[in-house]
Amino acid sequence: MPSSLRSVPSIDDHDLPTARAIHATERQAQRARRAETARQRQRAALLDLLAQTMAEMHISMSELNAARRALDVRSRNETGATE
Repeated sequence: MPSSLRSVPSIDDHDLPTARAIHATERQAQRARRAETARQRQRAALLDLLAQTMAEMHISMSELNAARRALDVRSRNETGATE
């Protein structure tokens, strides 16, 4: 077997807390990468749906911006009412 294909000398990882922690960290990082990829796909799909809906319903950017400002005002009013 070529030396480049040989793995690190076998150490019983199951008995080493440090090795288990390293593997757990690697799995956590992989899960985080997959979650971010899924989030990016969902965001792209939402933007596409928003663009399609705006075109079908003839919603202008000025209408969208007015709705965003109204949402901002409502959320500020709700935050102020709960304090």
